[in-house]
Amino acid sequence: MQFITDKMILFGICLALYLFSYPDTFSPVHILAFIILTCLCSYTENQRIRLALFLLALGVCQYFPPCLLLMPLVYYDILYGIYGNFVFLILIPLFMNFTEYHTITYILILMLFTLATFLKHKSFQYTKMILEYNEQRDTSKELSLLQEERNQSLLENQDYEINVATLNERNRISKEIHDNIGHILSRALLQIGALLMVSSDEIQKEGLQDLRSSLSQGMDSIRSSIHNMYDESIDLYTSIETLTKDFTFCPVNFDYDIRNTPDIKLKYALIAITKEALSNIMKHSNATKVRISLLEHPAMYQLIISDNGHLSEEKLIKLKALDKSQNYFDGMGLQNMMDRVKGFQGIMNITADNGFKIFISIPK
Repeated sequence: MQFITDKMILFGICLALYLFSYPDTFSPVHILAFIILTCLCSYTENQRIRLALFLLALGVCQYFPPCLLLMPLVYYDILYGIYGNFVFLILIPLFMNFTEYHTITYILILMLFTLATFLKHKSFQYTKMILEYNEQRDTSKELSLLQEERNQSLLENQDYEINVATLNERNRISKEIHDNIGHILSRALLQIGALLMVSSDEIQKEGLQDLRSSLSQGMDSIRSSIHNMYDESIDLYTSIETLTKDFTFCPVNFDYDIRNTPDIKLKYALIAITKEALSNIMKHSNATKVRISLLEHPAMYQLIISDNGHLSEEKLIKLKALDKSQNYFDGMGLQNMMDRVKGFQGIMNITADNGFKIFISIPK
């Protein structure tokens, strides 16, 4: 927009001086021709076409010397371009038609080309500053987004570490209660049982039986609390997330959408299956990315582990043959997965069309 404004100003001044210098001999055709040439120069970004239009304008000035007063319009477009050095060709029609110009005309021509140079330099510098400003603004915005992403990542890692530490502490406390208080109560129950065997006083036996009953209730309560605490200490998301973080063979994308936490046995099964699948990928696959999806549906849990690795033709034929016989599982790893899934009345399918994919559905 800045360049168009400059050319409109320049056109007004050139036209006025052209009419002033040649009031009787000016030609509308010349004016129209230079308007077309300067519009074409503004329209095209091709520097060679601009150079050709500039040379054409010089040819017009050579045969029609008054047109040199309109030449700054085309001169403006080639200035600061890759062919900017060709602007000195303007001297050719100026000197070859030396006798065609008056002194005042030379002064006007010099002023016009000086004005065109000033306007182009001003607009060029302005555009350069705008581009630098936009680049700095974009860079600043990009750095800001990267900083926000880094901060978010730090917060997520911090929450993850706090969660892991909390679960580990629950696990430690449950084990200490089981190893210390549980053993003490068990020993106390055995001692009370021994006292009941050797005691002959009925009143004393009745008191010992009440005490043993109270200790048994306390023992059951502690055992229940320990099991609940231990079950809570096994977090399904955290455990599988830890497996993906420790898996350095290739990037892993983990999707988790479980709202109702499965029981402890299913947790262990899903974790073991995921661990075995990642181990198989590392041993037997040439995959460059892995995707793990653990999802909950109204009637079932779903685990999908897929990669973009490619099996050899021999293994692919073997897998298809095994698929027809409903016996994919000649390897211990896949067989162990299948046994775990069957233990929960689940279904396990394998495909190898576009990468290797394990699809597991376990009913609630």
